[in-house]
Amino acid sequence: MRLLGVLAGVLAGLVMTGGAEAQPARDWRTVTVKAASGGFQIGNPKARVTLVEYVSYTCPHCGHFIEESKAPLHDGLVRNGQVRVEIRNFVRDPLDLASALLARCGGTARFARQHALIFANQKALLDKAMAFQAKPDSFKGATTLEARLRRIAAGSGLTALMTRSGLSAQQADRCLVDPVARGELVAATEKVQGRIQGTPSFEIDGNLLAANSWAEVEPPLRQALQR
Repeated sequence: MRLLGVLAGVLAGLVMTGGAEAQPARDWRTVTVKAASGGFQIGNPKARVTLVEYVSYTCPHCGHFIEESKAPLHDGLVRNGQVRVEIRNFVRDPLDLASALLARCGGTARFARQHALIFANQKALLDKAMAFQAKPDSFKGATTLEARLRRIAAGSGLTALMTRSGLSAQQADRCLVDPVARGELVAATEKVQGRIQGTPSFEIDGNLLAANSWAEVEPPLRQALQR
């Protein structure tokens, strides 16, 4: 009788759990798709709220936002599937353009990691880029945009950073001179000129915010989640 009671308890437990251990919640930070806008969406496609970030890789304020928002936004709201973030590049200068081209190099499988890596190393990249451009012969003989992008990417340490992250030198070079990708970035930037006042800028579910910091973005984002 005692054995029968034990077996009954085990069977009851299997019924309650579906016969298997509970599965861990999905980490939605691992899901990236390319949006119709040309931006990259990170997170649950069925998230209740979409936050659009207009960013520049050479914008220190953007770097501050990425750093401040990482834990509550990406490690919290994006990870658990409540918020989806769409990154839209707003290119301002050659280093920014080179960075955007290399962040996108490898498509959706690599974008989130490369995007975060560039911002994590933003200050070092900017410092090296300024020192490189101060040299009188930095762009000597670089008569095309492609040549200048190669020079600034190498001189700033950007190319080395991306190859250490797993891109081959050949991949990085192809992406730097890709006219289609460059055209998408330029067109996306031109499309929102006049609509946004600078970077970073934000939209929640299509509504532009008067905000440029996490402290200003978080309250309306939390409110949108409660609707």
